[in-house]
Amino acid sequence: MASSSSSTAIAMNLETVFQDRGSPKKKANQISLSYLPDELIITILSLLPTRTAVRTSVLCHRFQHLWEAPPSLQFNSKDFTLSKIDQFVAMIDHALICRSPSQPLQSLRLELSRYQKIHKDDSFLCSLLVQAHSLGLRHLTIENLWYVVNFLPTIFSIDSLESLSLPIIIPYRFDGFPSRFGLTCLRSLSLRLYLIDSAKLHQLLSELCSLEDLYLHIKSMDRFILSSLSSQTIRKLHLTIGTGNPEFKTFRLFLPSLELFHLENLGFLHIHGEVPLLKRALISLYEVHAEDVNAVTKMLNCISHVEELSLHVTEYWGEKNPIPSFISFKPGNNMPIFPNLKHLGVGRCFHEHDIEAVIMMLHKCPVLESVMLVHEVPNFHHTEIGMKAKDWESKLPLNDDGNCSYAYCTNLHLGENRKELVELLRNRSASKSSFFEDKVESSTPIYFEIKRHKGLPVGFGFCDLC
Repeated sequence: MASSSSSTAIAMNLETVFQDRGSPKKKANQISLSYLPDELIITILSLLPTRTAVRTSVLCHRFQHLWEAPPSLQFNSKDFTLSKIDQFVAMIDHALICRSPSQPLQSLRLELSRYQKIHKDDSFLCSLLVQAHSLGLRHLTIENLWYVVNFLPTIFSIDSLESLSLPIIIPYRFDGFPSRFGLTCLRSLSLRLYLIDSAKLHQLLSELCSLEDLYLHIKSMDRFILSSLSSQTIRKLHLTIGTGNPEFKTFRLFLPSLELFHLENLGFLHIHGEVPLLKRALISLYEVHAEDVNAVTKMLNCISHVEELSLHVTEYWGEKNPIPSFISFKPGNNMPIFPNLKHLGVGRCFHEHDIEAVIMMLHKCPVLESVMLVHEVPNFHHTEIGMKAKDWESKLPLNDDGNCSYAYCTNLHLGENRKELVELLRNRSASKSSFFEDKVESSTPIYFEIKRHKGLPVGFGFCDLC
């Protein structure tokens, strides 16, 4: 799917072509466009929101019906006021219900927040989904439909689907996912769940024999006790957990085919499991308490065979001081060895103990090629609990911008470069702990550079940047 900026550029180009047709230059553009085949114009229109594509029908006679043919359709009820929502329904009806079987539909995206405020009848949406099924629909996304549970039997009967994204499913009138469905080709699934019985989720995943990508957003785990997740086919997992149950602290993965794991966890859970093929991990942990550090270390031991690792750790807002370190040095909590790790990213409040942890990791990553360290500034609004800004200042080395907000170092597979980085970090740490084994001469030249990474976002995903 093209980005919104690309779609905007295409829309602007189409508008420019047909403005001021009396101009010789514009006429030249119009003539050149007339030589484009319908198939190419339809492809361009498929990259636009359907409402924008509909507007091109007034540009010339040739465009009058081309907007009806794109293989991808996007309908957004937010483009219409509540008083004009019937126009939204009419546009869908004309584009989809009246669509010819000779024009297959690959992708359908529906945003229905305003539609459902006016229309409570399920029959229209059911007929729409049935028609999409008859057109061979392969990719379906539904957003902001409160009563999506009413349509699950129809949705799960679309046996041509390869990807499916559903809005949040609430337990009201929800008896479970359909026991029999035709999603035999489904490879990508996105679910947002709120207080749903985990047994119903396990049953669903066990029957999706072709599923490879799973995005699972659990809004609340106060009564959603999901202690494990298992699948033989899932290769990519994006797991977002909103709030935690204080009585539920362990989550186990049984995913023998998993290659990419993206975890966003608010209210930290102790996650471990069997993921032998995992290559990339993006871990974001929010509101971490000091007592959770041991569990972070154990989790890193479970994924220590990865090639790319991004770790983002944020303290619980009530902490008066930074947690001692994002990994544990205590006996019995062995620091993991990363024999295959090539790219490491860490987002933290880098105080001196975290600098020690980074140095230890450098010693445990024999093939490491690059490291990105980003200092995360905490929220200081809670001054009543004694938080002091100076205690949270970055201890990272100076970068080429003259600050300590980030450090991006490459070519660490060269031994001298790694030693130089260790020396820079050691000079920023007040502690000279016993695990510092290598001695580096102060005259050693700097072979690597601490770079500026333009556009680096807060809460970065290092695996996406490499």
